[in-house]
Amino acid sequence: MVVANPSATSRLPDGGRFVALDALRGVAALGIAVHHINGRGPLFDMLGRLDLGLAVDFFFVLSGFVIAASYGARLARGFSIARFMLLRYGRVWPLQAVMVAAYLALELVYLAWHGGGAVGGRAPFTEARDPAMLPASLLLVQAFVFPLRDSWNTQAWSISVEVGLYLAAAGLWRMLGRAATAPAVVAALAALVLLDLERTGGWDQVLRGIGGFGLGMGCWALWGPWARLRIGRALATLLEAFVVLGAAAIVAGYTAMLTADLLFAATVLVFAREGGALSRLCRTAPLVWLGTLSYSLYMVHGFVFGRIFDGLALVQLQIGAHWVEATVGGIDRLVVPAPVALAVMAAMLAAALAAAWLVWRWVEAPAREWSRRRAAAMGVGREERRAPTI
Repeated sequence: MVVANPSATSRLPDGGRFVALDALRGVAALGIAVHHINGRGPLFDMLGRLDLGLAVDFFFVLSGFVIAASYGARLARGFSIARFMLLRYGRVWPLQAVMVAAYLALELVYLAWHGGGAVGGRAPFTEARDPAMLPASLLLVQAFVFPLRDSWNTQAWSISVEVGLYLAAAGLWRMLGRAATAPAVVAALAALVLLDLERTGGWDQVLRGIGGFGLGMGCWALWGPWARLRIGRALATLLEAFVVLGAAAIVAGYTAMLTADLLFAATVLVFAREGGALSRLCRTAPLVWLGTLSYSLYMVHGFVFGRIFDGLALVQLQIGAHWVEATVGGIDRLVVPAPVALAVMAAMLAAALAAAWLVWRWVEAPAREWSRRRAAAMGVGREERRAPTI
């Protein structure tokens, strides 16, 4: 049964955080990590049929929702766009700088080892590690300056798009106030239609961001009346199961970006209520921990996987085994039987999570605390506590 619940007008979890959504962000980051482990054989044929890369689009929807919840009204009332962008950069930039520095050091090692010759598949400081793309990567504008090109810490393309969306959304809120939602949703739908029609002009990454973020802003506009409905736990659980199964079906048999993002928007709204059994599961310690590490895991996993493949390649050369196909700048693949591949994948994910914890502890968490201190001084401490890192 669904009835009105007037007390739920601004129903938010303690501290303003949507804890269940944080956990889903962690699950999505783990899915992207799995998506980036390649191999040959039936196991990887099966995984290859799953479009786990769509988890990035879930990130965009979730980010649009939470940023609107955290800062939309504040920006509409006149909070400085420059200060808002400083806080956002303060959260996301330090880890990007560390990862770019790590790849720069790796290129220098390759250069010292092989000179200017090719290392496996490419020469040092070429392709994704082209020095010409280094400034754009450091400034997190690479998705706009070099669209559709892999650039240094390659998965950070979505963070670059996010930063651009923060600025665009802040401008809309400043100019239009609450009315900013309508053009954002219209732009989102147009972007998703262009993606499905494959008429993107090479701006696929930016259009994916516009599509997801705009729908997320639309979700926040719906949140008030949606939160005022009193929904029993059984119905809330049923709705959660429905959107989870729908998301699984989209990942397993993806057809249209518009359909995927609309379902992700429904998932955000349903799980934001935290009223059913699945959202309560998301509040358990392991999933909360995974959500905490989501940004660090997303940013570091590619580097960790690459170094594991490098290590396996070196060992197999010494003992004459054939476990991996690994080339610098190419696609690394596991070529072991499925049971062994599963064990190796589990070890790789464990290593990525361990590395994510380290960079969270020493890079992301200090950056987040800096951002919160600055936000408190600017009078937006509560908003910054609620806002996501990604």
